[in-house]
Amino acid sequence: MRTFAEVAVGFPVFHFTVVLLVVAAFWLLVAVGAVGSRCFDKDVDAAAWRLGEVPVAVSFSLMTVFAWSGALAAGLLLEPVSGGTVRALTGFAVLVAAPVAASLATRLLVRLWRRHVPDERGPSRTATS
Repeated sequence: MRTFAEVAVGFPVFHFTVVLLVVAAFWLLVAVGAVGSRCFDKDVDAAAWRLGEVPVAVSFSLMTVFAWSGALAAGLLLEPVSGGTVRALTGFAVLVAAPVAASLATRLLVRLWRRHVPDERGPSRTATS
C-alpha cells in the first residue's frame, strides 16, 4: 500500500492524481445538486473530439480515470527502475502516452456505448384498458 501511495503522488502520476481529485470533486458537486452533469456541453464540441453525444463531463471523467490508471500501472511497473536519466525519460514517456491511450480507450468505449443506446427514445409502453 505504501508503494501504491508513493507512486500515486510521484512523477508522473501526480499530475493525473490532481486531475482525478478535481473530477471527483466535480461529481460530488453534481451529486449534491450544485451543478449539472451537462454544464460543460455548451462550451466544448464533443463531436470535434469524436466523442459523440456523451456529455463532456462523462467523457472527460472517463479519460481521466483511464489516464490515471494507465500512469499508475506504468509507475508501479517502473518502480524498480533506479533513478536518473532512465527514470526521467520513462516518466516523460508515461506522461505523454497515458493521455493518448486514455483518449483512444474513451473513444472506443463511447463508440460501443452509442451502438447499444438508441439515439431517440421511442414511445413508452403503457397499459391500455
